[in-house]
Amino acid sequence: MQDQLNNLIQSYAGIASSTIGHVLDQGHLPQIHAINQIGHAVGRVRTATLHSVNGMALRQALLNSQPGDVLVIDARQLEHRACWGEQRHRAAIYHQLAAVVILGAVTDVTALRNMKVPVFASSVSCLTTRQQGECVVEFDQQIQVGNTCISSGDLMVGDADGVFILSPDIARHHLEQFQQMEIQERQKRDQFFSEHSAQDYYHFTASA
Repeated sequence: MQDQLNNLIQSYAGIASSTIGHVLDQGHLPQIHAINQIGHAVGRVRTATLHSVNGMALRQALLNSQPGDVLVIDARQLEHRACWGEQRHRAAIYHQLAAVVILGAVTDVTALRNMKVPVFASSVSCLTTRQQGECVVEFDQQIQVGNTCISSGDLMVGDADGVFILSPDIARHHLEQFQQMEIQERQKRDQFFSEHSAQDYYHFTASA
């Protein structure tokens, strides 16, 4: 099973989120955007749901993660309070996560924008978690976002255009279609720029 998921992760490394968005609605995380400069992120989801102002137990989510995982934290109960910042992101880099997705706010945005490992969130806030009261975090529990159900073991695909989280079955079912769409898009682009100069259309020379 893990080998199959690893194969999917490798295959989706070449699939843009907008390609998925041409076909699927389910799996899209609305209002979740890239906070730092990223290219493309793909990985296996591990979920954590934060129910308290005290977020200290999120450290355990990092310890439970494997290199290449994507930590998805549901912090919606905290409303405008940020549960992720520079210090926790350093730990995510140390543990070699593929990305971090926060359903909620982040802080230390100036630092995050200059750090490695993609981080996605819905907003930025100076109001943060703190060591106050009991810390209540659920690990590896399903997270419901609209019509999308997120579970540990799902596949996350994220880039500057947004985030999709797909079950392995859905990801496998649509993979060939997405691959063909990517090929067709590259062919259209190559055909256009075989007849036109990319410098006339971009501020930089577009990559092949």
